[in-house]
Amino acid sequence: MPSDAGVLLVANPTSGRGRALRWAERAGERLRSEGVAWRIAASPGETSSLLGREPGRFAESWVFGGDGTLRGLLQLLPPDPPPRVALFPAGTGNVVAREAGVPLTFEGAWRVARAGAPRPFDLLRVNGERAAFMVSAGLDAELAHRVAADRRGPMRRADWVRAALASGRFAREAPLRVLADGADLGAARFAAAFNCGLYAGGFRVCPRARPDDGRIELLLLREPIRPRWAAVIWAALRHRPESLPDATLIGARAVELRDVACSQVDGDPGPVGTLRIEVLPAALRIRAPA
Repeated sequence: MPSDAGVLLVANPTSGRGRALRWAERAGERLRSEGVAWRIAASPGETSSLLGREPGRFAESWVFGGDGTLRGLLQLLPPDPPPRVALFPAGTGNVVAREAGVPLTFEGAWRVARAGAPRPFDLLRVNGERAAFMVSAGLDAELAHRVAADRRGPMRRADWVRAALASGRFAREAPLRVLADGADLGAARFAAAFNCGLYAGGFRVCPRARPDDGRIELLLLREPIRPRWAAVIWAALRHRPESLPDATLIGARAVELRDVACSQVDGDPGPVGTLRIEVLPAALRIRAPA
């Protein structure tokens, strides 16, 4: 990146109990010492204002936070040419950073931001909005909604554990209908469209999914998950969810989920009703270790 190109530092002030904003300020001081122009945006409003007021000023954006911070930025960045980003993972899951091989420390992320190679990264479009790593409908989406409703302050892994333990009181696992590339696949109780192999817990649920192959890996489970928690978790930990007797795993470029009662997008609550999901090949450039 030329020294006169601007960098937009997008920080979530609540990520990592303030660590994300501290990292952004630290990165800004280093960029200043190198003669690189930069601005910090610590809210979606600030980000939108800077991008709208000074279009073309920023050669790339650096994201200080987690997957939700990245997803928020994706809604604001102009799509053409594919925007370039660097990740400073200070969130809870940091799925995209892990998938790209970005270290979880400031110094490691700094080295990648300054010397890493911008690599093509597919995105998903979900009812017109962009997403980075997955969309699902079913039990995990119900947990995501409960965590979002109950949590106070930054998200913690313990929030998910508590929601899972309490799921008998609220989980419905309502059936939905699934289409892939126009073909009707019938009813399912769980559907997940993966752009990355990693899941929010940091383990690789779907090894076939790659963020640079221009397709979605679609996993369906026909029966409810709660009555067989142990079997489903064991299959996921072995990276073989398709080994479950009611599972279907196929590749697709476009997926439609109908009659969705609850969904999640990149770990945050998503829309209900009909979800139209398509892959956007190489729609982003993420700095990754060279």
